[in-house]
Amino acid sequence: MKVKLARHLILSIMFSVAFWILAPAAWPGSLEEVESLAKRPFLDDYLSNVLFGYRLVTDTTKLAARYVGNRLRCSNCHLDAGTRAGALPLHVAGMYPKWRDKNGRSNGVGLRIRECFAYSMDGLMPPENAPEVLAISAYINFLSKGQVIGEAPPGRGVPIVPDTGFEPNPANGGEVYRERCSVCHGDHGDGSSNAPPLWGLNSYNKGAGMHRIPTSAGFIWANMPVGNEKSLSHQQALDVAAFLHVQLRPSDPRESRLGKLFEKLMRSFSPQQEQIPQ
Repeated sequence: MKVKLARHLILSIMFSVAFWILAPAAWPGSLEEVESLAKRPFLDDYLSNVLFGYRLVTDTTKLAARYVGNRLRCSNCHLDAGTRAGALPLHVAGMYPKWRDKNGRSNGVGLRIRECFAYSMDGLMPPENAPEVLAISAYINFLSKGQVIGEAPPGRGVPIVPDTGFEPNPANGGEVYRERCSVCHGDHGDGSSNAPPLWGLNSYNKGAGMHRIPTSAGFIWANMPVGNEKSLSHQQALDVAAFLHVQLRPSDPRESRLGKLFEKLMRSFSPQQEQIPQ
């Protein structure tokens, strides 16, 4: 009897190992699976938070308006609601907590989310127990299932644009922008019904990760123009990133509190514009 039980246990373990080796990697969590949650008659607290987190990522300016200062939404940078490889996917819960030089401390997922509101959304940093933070954390955790804790998952971040031997050139980038990007993002970078604003008071501020030329260039090269991705050369992507880098945008909140107050006053008196979709 004991021999049969032992044999059954061994076979069960072998089957489980084989399943995890042979089954396709859970990268990232299925967007269809998340969307299907809305059709269920009942959700527990965790899955309710997952669904709310998904909705926050895709409709940030409406559902998290009290913490958002521009016309962006999370899914403008985290494409396909954070499920596209090479477009800052959100299946990264297993990598936290980790040290970040940006703020000189160990960061959990919650702090990263809160800082995104302060920098990318040019808004207010929510408290760590804010429902919005908890919901987006749950969504990130859901997308991360199947990942190995402590290892960088495949497709993380954006591709690294190789050294071309030339410095990024903003002037050349402006020409590429006008030819390839302005049709969606506008001549003045203020966005359209199909694309987010890339500079000005309604875009990310100078403390955002997308303000870094390497990050912006990797994102542009891998994901733009929409429908014709990777059609730009590495140098063109670097040049466009440099062009965006020198445009006027909100200040880094770490550097100028008075400047941030002035920007908020300016924004409050500026005409309200239509919310930008993904």
